[in-house]
Amino acid sequence: MLPEDEYQAWLGGTNTGESLAQRGEKLFTQLACITCHNSNSKGRGPALNGVWGHPVQLANGNTVTADAAYVRESILTPTAKIVAGYQPLMPTFQGQVTEEQLLALTEYIKGLTAAPGAAAPAPAPAPAGAPAPAAPPR
Repeated sequence: MLPEDEYQAWLGGTNTGESLAQRGEKLFTQLACITCHNSNSKGRGPALNGVWGHPVQLANGNTVTADAAYVRESILTPTAKIVAGYQPLMPTFQGQVTEEQLLALTEYIKGLTAAPGAAAPAPAPAPAGAPAPAAPPR
């Protein structure tokens, strides 16, 4: 088993000294993702800060968890699951990014935290007829 840094270098095919997330951050800028998915929530796409692991409300009323599978699908087939409140404007990156680049972008998005003082994304509403969640213990 390789140490993490050696594995990352092997995975990327080159030893740049950058982590997978750092390479993802560069790609996020190079591919112009930052243009629409900026952290101030004023982009054409949803802000991604703090979304990892949280439910995402979709335009069709369903919810999904922001995880590796969802991020991958959103990059390769962006019209598959449109976030509520947004138009299907994102182009596909199918055939334009490598598997390693997908992993790097995913790792970068995974590490994006909510801005200081900002709340984590609100949980998606419960489906109609579902019991309300119990209040957390104090």
